[in-house]
Amino acid sequence: MTGRRTDRIRKPQQAWKWVLNLVVTVLVVLLGPVMFVVGNSMIGADEELERTGVHAAGTIVHFDDVTKASQRRIKVEFYAGDASVHATFAAVDHDQHPVVGGEVKVVYAEQDPGRAIVLGYESDGVWFRGAGTMLILIFGGLGVVLVFVFLRRYFKKAARKPVV
Repeated sequence: MTGRRTDRIRKPQQAWKWVLNLVVTVLVVLLGPVMFVVGNSMIGADEELERTGVHAAGTIVHFDDVTKASQRRIKVEFYAGDASVHATFAAVDHDQHPVVGGEVKVVYAEQDPGRAIVLGYESDGVWFRGAGTMLILIFGGLGVVLVFVFLRRYFKKAARKPVV
């Protein structure tokens, strides 16, 4: 006996699962450009603060010399114009070797001393922009490959059809 098996009941494809998959895919694809834009805006804000902020001397009070680049950070304390002590953090490259107790230059916003950057050290925006760029390259490249695979199959299928 040939034919379709009828002893197993098939579950119909639920539309909400397809929509959920599409939404997750779109969010993952858009994550790279969003991170890139956020990183650029953070870098721009830090550059603006560097041009317009108040310069102060700071002291490195903590540094973890670890191998993981995302965790290499220094904590710097500085005195604002009102003689209050504030702290800020900065990312450290592997070629930089800060020393606890060392002096660094800090730039802070006059109205908000909690918003500060350490000159000579990376902004957190650099990480966001780099991660966004990597995601754009990965998912953009994957998208291009999928388009080429689809087009190849489409044209092969079209070539196999007999012309009437």
